[in-house]
Amino acid sequence: MDIKLLKDITKIMKDNDLVEVDIESGDLKVKLKKAVASVSAMVPAQVQQYAQAPVAAPVAEAAPKVDEFAGCKQIISPIPGTVYLKPNPDAALFVNAGTQVDETKVVCLVEAMKVFNEIKPDNGIKGTIKKICVTDGQPVEYGTVLFLVG
Repeated sequence: MDIKLLKDITKIMKDNDLVEVDIESGDLKVKLKKAVASVSAMVPAQVQQYAQAPVAAPVAEAAPKVDEFAGCKQIISPIPGTVYLKPNPDAALFVNAGTQVDETKVVCLVEAMKVFNEIKPDNGIKGTIKKICVTDGQPVEYGTVLFLVG
């Protein structure tokens, strides 16, 4: 590439507030991108003055959003594969939201290499299923959160 041409392109970019130039040689395609102007630069000074004026506090503040799943323990997938929430397509789910579980209760299956692995809560997780975080037939990775238990 010609150094003079490069300097000319750089000057054009600087003079016109361009942030990107994409040049192709065959059949000469040139793509130029201009920097996006900030909102305050586009708003007249009088409007900015009012926008910066102090605003009275709202009459009623919104209550802080409470995370209903805070403190829940996670049942995670110990292997990658496909999760199945039912023992077979015609059967009911292993567990629903509200089902009591402990380390002996099968909560789902994860199929890996045509082997169906029973997934049970581990690490002494006991409680009520608060949320099912996956869908039946969904591919999962190692460490994917399957259920939240409270």
